[in-house]
Amino acid sequence: MQIRETSETDIARLAAVERASAELFRNTHLEWAIEDEPLAPAAHRRAIEQGTHWIAVEGEAIAGFCCAHAMARTLYIDELAVAMDYQRRGVGRRLMETAIAAARGSFPAVSLITDRKLPWNRPFYESLGFKEWRDPEAGLRAELAEEEADGFDALDAGSSPA
Repeated sequence: MQIRETSETDIARLAAVERASAELFRNTHLEWAIEDEPLAPAAHRRAIEQGTHWIAVEGEAIAGFCCAHAMARTLYIDELAVAMDYQRRGVGRRLMETAIAAARGSFPAVSLITDRKLPWNRPFYESLGFKEWRDPEAGLRAELAEEEADGFDALDAGSSPA
């Protein structure tokens, strides 16, 4: 498994990875999100231009991706997606470690929004050093409000020192 920066030519294949990743939500309170629209190509392009988008590849297959963008004081993780066939193999951890390492020297923190009801989320992100952020910056509060407007109702804003 190789982690590399994402290229513009990879974008067309990322929606399939995100949909395969969402299968993890089956039989949870987020099952509705399986049919949700994947991240917009413009979000992928912005991250690629900023150098904050990585994919995990195995041969020709894209196993997962991490898409992030710069905010005022943090690198914000827009999406971490690992296709179902590659889950529980450390792919998500390697992608997140890549993002955290890339943020060092440029940002004091890496942040994300995650669901607090999914039993695997909090332990995974805590194992990477994330902690709930009690007073997130304005940009992160706006992201949180947008997620809640989209129907997510049990969210935590988390931060990890970069």
